[in-house]
Amino acid sequence: MRKIFEKIVVLSAILLLLSCDKDFNTIGSEIIGDGHFEFDKYEVQNLKAYSKATGAVQSNNLPINSLGVYNDPFFGKTTSTFVGQLELERVAPDFGVDVEIKSIDSVYLYVPYFSTRQTAAIGNEPNTFRLDSIYGDIETSINLGVYESDYFLRNFDAVNPEVSQKYFSDDLSLIESNLTTVNPLNNSATVSQNTQFKFSDNEILIYKTDENGVKVDNDGQPILNAEDWIVRERLDPGIFVDLDKGYFFNRILLANENDLANNNNFKEYFKGLYFKAEENSGQEGAMAQLDFSRAYIVIQYHSRNTAADPVTKKSFRLNFRGNTINFFQNQFDSNYSNALTNSNFTTGDEKIYIKGGNGSVAFIDLFGNIDDDNNGVSDELDFLRSNNWLINDAIITFFVSNENQKQPKRIFLFDATNNVPLLDYFQDVTTSGDTKNNKFVFGGLLESEESVGGVKYRFRIRAHIDKILNSSNTNDLRNVRLGLAVTENINSIANYNLRSPFTFPVLLPSGSLDLETSSIPMSGVMNPLGTILYGTNVAPGDEDKKMKLEIYYTKPN
Repeated sequence: MRKIFEKIVVLSAILLLLSCDKDFNTIGSEIIGDGHFEFDKYEVQNLKAYSKATGAVQSNNLPINSLGVYNDPFFGKTTSTFVGQLELERVAPDFGVDVEIKSIDSVYLYVPYFSTRQTAAIGNEPNTFRLDSIYGDIETSINLGVYESDYFLRNFDAVNPEVSQKYFSDDLSLIESNLTTVNPLNNSATVSQNTQFKFSDNEILIYKTDENGVKVDNDGQPILNAEDWIVRERLDPGIFVDLDKGYFFNRILLANENDLANNNNFKEYFKGLYFKAEENSGQEGAMAQLDFSRAYIVIQYHSRNTAADPVTKKSFRLNFRGNTINFFQNQFDSNYSNALTNSNFTTGDEKIYIKGGNGSVAFIDLFGNIDDDNNGVSDELDFLRSNNWLINDAIITFFVSNENQKQPKRIFLFDATNNVPLLDYFQDVTTSGDTKNNKFVFGGLLESEESVGGVKYRFRIRAHIDKILNSSNTNDLRNVRLGLAVTENINSIANYNLRSPFTFPVLLPSGSLDLETSSIPMSGVMNPLGTILYGTNVAPGDEDKKMKLEIYYTKPN
């Protein structure tokens, strides 16, 4: 009967999604609803939630990296910088003879943003786009510098070559003390490409030109009227900056053949590019989430195939492939730092703080440690197990405290004892047009109201609670500690290491058990945002916003 019910819930969820054109934030509220009137309900009395700072986190080879400066009014300022390796478009390239970069040639870097086209262009007009995953004020600038790094990013640990190399968010000195270039390579006189850089939603248009850089038509005739220029290539909005032509002429086009013979040699020769972001005085700044695997550098040049051939214009491309590191520098708000310092795992906190990057996570203990009968199991858990209820549903709800802040679209509830997702996560096969909204029955999506912003996050954890209450397997009866983190992508369940693991006890009826936390969900490292949620030890007057776990059940016949 239980399995039939679960299938009905999932099927109903899918049908509901297909029949409604809703904003994603409404998905959670529709699926995790309040209409459980046909079931009895029990609200768990003993819950405890508290926060913990992560310290430096592993941050190499992330699928998504952040770049820029983000000032959060609740958490403080975060500056994200990035270093990544490049690969040759083709190995052992033949650039020809009489190679030169002329004044009409360009060397440019392109890193696309996440964006959605809003309107289609007519003629040579630009398309319009809406940017996604850029935080802060894009009307303000940052100081962006691009440098060649002389630090080799290893694949494997230098001490134990059988282990993959781990780099951490505070390893910045490895790069900044090993730069090949003192001055940035994006040294254009156009300051919007460097010292006054802004994240723009403008489409990038590249026009058809002749060998002299003159705008021409398809017959090669000059076009004087800008309205008639022919668009040769359209690029979605992104970082698009000119790089030092002379530098890349010497480093790439005149490189030793052996250095370009294969990409392993090339990465030893040209070790990578470092993107440095700095705050400009008086500017709020902005930060973008970027997929650098889509980024590239184009080197335009002129050469002859042989000495007898004419000079022609050519181009060569370097792609961002290989190892990467994202670095995070924080100037935390004092209230946030004090809240983490004073977090109390014994009594629980009034508010819990979760923040991505090298920020903080929260932990949740269920059912308390009161054990009047001294049987080693908490009295509340004993009571629930003794009823032999059929668990129809279980919903844990977190209410947002800082409603006017930029909220993460999703948070992630996981088994912090074993560092794995909950059973409910694996059982949820629901999908969405936006893959970041997959597993929406499991939940964690921000539920919003237009008037006040984010209100709450909810998770359905029926299978997890049922396992604790009704399983005959003694291993399943363990009441594990839960963890709560920001997530960039619900589909990613890998864990990343903490530089400094921390240990603090789990309070049990039979005493306490020291539990080490050495890793957190990798997806939380990618997301720079944070949220403040009401905890379990709330102030008077906030009882209706207290974190709660509601169990819906049917009594046995």
